[in-house]
Amino acid sequence: MTDIDDATGLMTQAARLYFDRQQSKIEIAAALGISRFRVARLIARALAEGLVRIEYRDAPAADRAIAAAIEERYGLDLCVVAGGPDAEDVAGLAASIIDGLVEPGDVVGIAWGSTMARVVAAMPARRDPSLSVVQLAGSSLRFQRAEDPAEVARLLAERWGATYHPLLAPAFVDRRSMREALSREPDVAATMGLFERLTLAVVGVGALGSGAEASSLARSGTLDPAVVESLVADGVVGDLLLHPVTERGRFPATALADRAMSISVEGLRAVPRVVAVAAGAAKATAIRGALRSGIVRMLVTDAAAASAIVEGDQDVALEGRPATRGQRARRGRPA
Repeated sequence: MTDIDDATGLMTQAARLYFDRQQSKIEIAAALGISRFRVARLIARALAEGLVRIEYRDAPAADRAIAAAIEERYGLDLCVVAGGPDAEDVAGLAASIIDGLVEPGDVVGIAWGSTMARVVAAMPARRDPSLSVVQLAGSSLRFQRAEDPAEVARLLAERWGATYHPLLAPAFVDRRSMREALSREPDVAATMGLFERLTLAVVGVGALGSGAEASSLARSGTLDPAVVESLVADGVVGDLLLHPVTERGRFPATALADRAMSISVEGLRAVPRVVAVAAGAAKATAIRGALRSGIVRMLVTDAAAASAIVEGDQDVALEGRPATRGQRARRGRPA
């Protein structure tokens, strides 16, 4: 076990071994006596905090403080705030972090939308046929081609030299029985069978209601406006991979989920590492809902969204995750 006790020292050591000595994450984990997943998080954090500078500038100290507050509040493994206000800044930072997390043999699932398309475009190229890229949700003719789930997943696989696993199905079908039948089709079943093997999932967060323009589902018309209006009336503030979510982190639209050709909520919850990439103050409420669901483990966002998340936060119980020490203390319970 390493004798480096402080987090900064451990992060520095991991970064030196990875970037200076070109050691693999597995080799570093063995040397430092920690898991390779923690090594990946340390390297990602070294990039995010500017300890290692490759391409993107460090975020201001105030943004790092907000990111730390969000990590503590929601029990995240990592939250990083892009130093620039543009969507490309967020996508570039997310791409560098995801690149640092991915190891040979990983099975990576990816969602769709304009944010995911930008992340893929910024992703460093590699040649690793041991990687698998899985399309996490069905497609729709109403999606713009660049944002389509199949196109986003295909381009990521091409970027990595990975094996591409398309989900040859529509985003939604008419009824549950049709979903069950389609899920048994060999090509569809083969891809959906990989959902249980995912080691990493990269998702966006859509906003419904006042921020409906920020949701690919609403903007494209994949969801009928009347359905969107009904969901908002039921307290839905956003969507996570075709699954509408409330601000409290609940997924109330079971009838809609029964028709969705995508990984299920529980399937997504079982993925060891789920990275959400979402930015803009208009998405803050939806991002809070995604974080409170307990599914998201890492968040890449911008200063506007991060500030709005913290400012609008209330002491609401998190779904699917025990309260943190700070939460218990605020509620007056033993920590």
